[in-house]
Amino acid sequence: LTPIASELICILGRMDRIVGRDDHSSFPPGLGEKPAVGSSIRKTISGEMVLDLRPDIVITGRRVPPEEFSMIESAGIPVVVIEKGCELEALISNINTLGRIMAAENRAKELIEFLERYAKIIQDRTGSLNIENKPLVYNECAFKNYITKASTAADEGITLVGGVNIAGTKELGRLAVSDEWVIRHNPDVIISQVSSSSPTTKETLQAKREEILARPELKEINAVKNRRIYISHLSIRRGPRMIGYLLYLAKWLHPELFQDIDPAAVEKEMLREFYGLDLEGAWAYPEIEALQSGVKK
Repeated sequence: LTPIASELICILGRMDRIVGRDDHSSFPPGLGEKPAVGSSIRKTISGEMVLDLRPDIVITGRRVPPEEFSMIESAGIPVVVIEKGCELEALISNINTLGRIMAAENRAKELIEFLERYAKIIQDRTGSLNIENKPLVYNECAFKNYITKASTAADEGITLVGGVNIAGTKELGRLAVSDEWVIRHNPDVIISQVSSSSPTTKETLQAKREEILARPELKEINAVKNRRIYISHLSIRRGPRMIGYLLYLAKWLHPELFQDIDPAAVEKEMLREFYGLDLEGAWAYPEIEALQSGVKK
């Protein structure tokens, strides 16, 4: 009942055991053919529809309405609640948990090793940066202008790759700001996203970037003057594909440290090796071209 779990179960080779899903669990291809029982995001999961599918176990996040959760548990169905999965540590915990449940520990280990290999590259290259070498970053929500995030997975990602989130000192997870607030903090880099339901095309990402560049109120901030505005597709912000997003983010913030890394190649390697897919598409824009062919591991 959460896209993180659905995607991982498929990677672990158990898509055939999924009898139902939430509305947002639609990747990888084929998963969308399973019966949907409501939205975990909108909290419309139907316990009755879940029980009609006669599952042996229910795996969910924390957004199922309490009364629906109780209905499922009262029927004697084991319920496993996983971490929200948008941070690397939580993701690895989820992989271990689901690997044990699905009796797919070896596959889970391979996936964790893949993620940790690239996470180590990032940490090795950015971990010792001084504060003066860390660019200021404004992260804008995909769905509304001047909504940013603090103390969330987005903040963790910025910190991991050697940046400073200008909203990072705020206690709230998501907060409304203003153009004046952004101007006052004068970020070196702006990152934003498009919805996971948007087409995975360069044109979609480029349109979002051009909209930010064209805002007259931001024309004097460093990020706009230097055209350091980067857009990603939300589909790569969650689940195992987040490692590709972190590599994009690292290269956007520190191109001089990641000249040999091609994040798009890592994304395609992940899709081939763990999803069995050769997908064409654009998940980040603009890409900073790798100066060497291949990926250094």
